[in-house]
Amino acid sequence: MLTDWMWDPSFLPKNGGAMYGWFYWMWMIIMAVELFLLLRYVAPKKNKKLNDRVIFIYGLIMVITEIYKEVFFCIEHGSYHWNLFPWQFCSVPMFVAFIAPLVRNEKIQQSMYRFLSFFGLIAGISTLVLPEGFYWDYITMTCHSFFWHTSITIMGIFLIVTQGYAKSLKNLGREGLSASAVFSVAVIIALALNCIAYPLYFVRHKEYYFNMFYISPYYETSLPLFRDIYPLVPYPVFLLIYLVLFCLGAFVVWFVTFSIRKAFRHPLKA
Repeated sequence: MLTDWMWDPSFLPKNGGAMYGWFYWMWMIIMAVELFLLLRYVAPKKNKKLNDRVIFIYGLIMVITEIYKEVFFCIEHGSYHWNLFPWQFCSVPMFVAFIAPLVRNEKIQQSMYRFLSFFGLIAGISTLVLPEGFYWDYITMTCHSFFWHTSITIMGIFLIVTQGYAKSLKNLGREGLSASAVFSVAVIIALALNCIAYPLYFVRHKEYYFNMFYISPYYETSLPLFRDIYPLVPYPVFLLIYLVLFCLGAFVVWFVTFSIRKAFRHPLKA
């Protein structure tokens, strides 16, 4: 039985367990080791095919584990949980990582890799800092959450290093805007799914919840900060604010990366 793989309830943060306990730090160590091995033994080779293969392998494993997750909850609950449909901000890196290495057009591939580098890091690091939502009642689902977000963090850092992003201010526009373009396409797809699915199905099935990217015009968003903005402004204004703030976040990641590179190139003298 799948339910045999459940935690002791006392382990979960909602029942008094530690959010940053041994299990959390075990995954942080796993992430650090993976990243070290990639940066130490793969990145220095400067082999594009090898780098593409690394990203594809991560994408493939994410696809396999996501299929497992979807089947798991269908079996456990007897029906599909539409709120778990894999087109959220943290889900899109799976598709991008799986597809980008296969893309032959260099400009499109680079745009997708930049998305993974800057927006992927936002999705990975921000959730690893506050991992409360990672702890499911089920052991395998908790492992899935940690694997997922450590993987998109690793891919982001790996690509920044191997692709040489954020090396010069003159690259800011090209790299930042191309990454933002991929994000905007993902948002447009999410909006289309929300606007099509609700009147066709979910308006008659209130027991289900479907809100991709948490930007549906039919539900209030649950995202921190944005949930305070949502009721205060017209929906198109909220959507514009959503896009702008996420893109600004990606540019912040770019500037942090650029600053780190600059600091290593020109270390402060004692």
